[in-house]
Amino acid sequence: MLKVATNPSFIARYFQSFNWDEILHNLTNIVIDIVLISIFFLILKGIGKRIINHLFKNYARRERGIPENRLKTLHSLSVNSYMYILVFFWIYSVLTFIGVPIGTLLAGAGLFSVAIGLGAQGLASDIINGFFILFEKQISIGDYVTIGDVTGTVSEIGLRTTKIRSNNDALNFIPNRYITNICNMSKERMKADIDIRVNPDTPITEVINIMKDINAKNIPSTEGIIGDPDILGTVDMGDGTIAVKEFIPTTDEARFDVQFKFLQLYLEAITAAGIKLPNNKVIADISK
Repeated sequence: MLKVATNPSFIARYFQSFNWDEILHNLTNIVIDIVLISIFFLILKGIGKRIINHLFKNYARRERGIPENRLKTLHSLSVNSYMYILVFFWIYSVLTFIGVPIGTLLAGAGLFSVAIGLGAQGLASDIINGFFILFEKQISIGDYVTIGDVTGTVSEIGLRTTKIRSNNDALNFIPNRYITNICNMSKERMKADIDIRVNPDTPITEVINIMKDINAKNIPSTEGIIGDPDILGTVDMGDGTIAVKEFIPTTDEARFDVQFKFLQLYLEAITAAGIKLPNNKVIADISK
C-alpha cells in the first residue's frame, strides 16, 4: 500500500519560514507608536486652538475698530491653516513609523512627482486666490454674496475652499481658484431698494408725498438707517410697468428689515388714501 507523503507543501514551508513572533512584535510596536503619536497630535490640536482663540480674543479687545466679521474670517483661516499643518506632520509621522521611505520615494518617483506637481498647481491656485480675497477684504464670514451661480451667506473661508450657505440652507463648497467674480451685498453701506409699482394714471405726486410723510414719522425711530432716503421718482422697470423708486441708506444687517417695513407702510398708506395700484400677477405658460 502506498503511503501518503507527509512532507509539508511549498506554501506551508514558506509560511513556516516567517518569524511570526517577531512580526507580531513589530506590528504591535507600530500600532502603539501610531496611537501615541495620534494622541500627541490631538493634544497639540486642542492646545493650538485654545492659543489661537485666546490670541484673537485679546486682539479683539485691543483693536475695537476691526469689524467682527473680519475677525471671524481671520480666526477661521488661522485655525484652518494650523489644522492643515498638523495633518501633514501626522501623515508624515505615521508613514515614517510604518517604514515608508518618504524621502527616497519623493526623490525617485518621477511620474509620481509629476502627478503631485499637477495636483499642487490647483492647490497653489486655491491658496493664492484665497490669500488675495482676504488681503483685499473682498468677503468676510457672515457676508451675503453671490459667487458664480451660488447666492448665500459666507460661513467659512479656508485655504482651499470657501463655504457658502445658500438660501435653501444647502452648504456649497467653492474652490478658491474658481472664485473670479464676487458680488458682495453686505458691505458697510447698503441701500434698501424699494419700488412702488403704479399705473400710468396714478397721481405720482400724491404717492411721493405719502412716502415722504411715512419717512418723516418712522425713519427717526428705525434702527439701521444711516442716511436720508432718496426718492428718485418714476422709473421704467423694463417689463412694461413703471414704479416710484426709493433708496434708503442702511447698514448691511438692517437692509432687508428696513426694506420690508417701509414697503408695507407705503402700501398700507397709499391704499388707505384711496389710490389704486396695479395688481401683482404671476402669469405661467403651462404646456402639456
